[in-house]
Amino acid sequence: MSKLKIDPNLVRTELNLELLQNLQTFQHPITLKYQALGGPGGWLGPNTTPINKCPDGVGSYQHYANGSIYYHPSTGAHEVHGLIRARWQSLGWERSFLGYPLTDESVCPDGVGRYNHFQGGSIYWSPSTGAWEVHGLIRAKYSSMGWERSFLGYPLTNESVCPDGVGRYNHFQGGSIYWTPSTGAQEVHGLIRQHWASIGWERSVLGYPTSDELAVFGGTGRISHFQRGSIFWSSTAGVRVLRERVRVHVKILETPSSFTLNQQFAAMQEVWAVSGIRVDWVTTENLNLPTLNDVDVGGCFMGQTTAEQNSLFGNRNFMSGNDLVVYYVRSTVPGYNGCAAHPAGRPGCVVVRSASRWTLGHEFGHVLGLSHVSNNDRLMTGLGTFNITNPPPDLTAAESTTMRNSALSTPL
Repeated sequence: MSKLKIDPNLVRTELNLELLQNLQTFQHPITLKYQALGGPGGWLGPNTTPINKCPDGVGSYQHYANGSIYYHPSTGAHEVHGLIRARWQSLGWERSFLGYPLTDESVCPDGVGRYNHFQGGSIYWSPSTGAWEVHGLIRAKYSSMGWERSFLGYPLTNESVCPDGVGRYNHFQGGSIYWTPSTGAQEVHGLIRQHWASIGWERSVLGYPTSDELAVFGGTGRISHFQRGSIFWSSTAGVRVLRERVRVHVKILETPSSFTLNQQFAAMQEVWAVSGIRVDWVTTENLNLPTLNDVDVGGCFMGQTTAEQNSLFGNRNFMSGNDLVVYYVRSTVPGYNGCAAHPAGRPGCVVVRSASRWTLGHEFGHVLGLSHVSNNDRLMTGLGTFNITNPPPDLTAAESTTMRNSALSTPL
């Protein structure tokens, strides 16, 4: 029997053709991306390197005259170019905390800025701010507020380490976000931020922010809370640092009718801010006590209370220590806007539902030791808070000192 002879050259030719066909059916994701962006004639220009493996042995990249394309199996192939690429490069490319790109460079909604998202953060660029990274919980806060569309605008810094080595921050066009493990990420902006900066940022007596800037009881005042105090702002009081506080509980027998609770608390905080005291509204409780809706307050003298006052002030649910309480009633007998006389050890006041917006702060002023004055520009006017002539009413320096020195005002 004759032996079958196989021409080795023919075998090699067949294998080479099969290999060539396989190569023609497979193109690297970077090549496909490059072609989609216009190839050598596109804005990336000609390649300046072959497709190379990244140091992690998983991803790949190719550099071009005007940018780069990076590929990872879990992220796909994305281009990075310009000053965003330069920032990414300065941080260590994909070996940095940012990792691989998740997007191409994209246009922000304003049509001006640009960004790339990465596995571990983002880089934002605009002509006036340059390219800066934002990541972690600061980035999460920035995202929750609306990215660069929020009042914060574009970042002005990378995430940076605070002098204590613990906190982190990014500054933005319209404010800052600060983070620590114990306080989380909080924004601070405007005149409150300006004042905080003037006293030393987080190195000041206030420490780090523990809240975003908030509306004060739904009013026009603004407040940011910090580890050891708060900063309050209003157009009338200006910027005030609050290092003391009172805790107030609300008990409602009759719902306020002339001014809402928010309006009354906002008015109280606006005036009391001048004294450096923060007003914390802690709880609200409705009481069904029909026999006390028109409560007998006698002569409303401090240290002297009636049986009805003693009964009313016995309702102190949820309260502790030096907490204050206000009872909203239909009327007092005899008729007053409010009365600060209270049983010993039960600090608080009664306010009628038709009281003025300043009555709450006025009555609690008595509780903290203030007396009436004959001046309708002052909170403690004895001529009726409906007759205040130049709102918001004033507290003097001496009155402020008395309030801060009260045992009912506690340090923050």
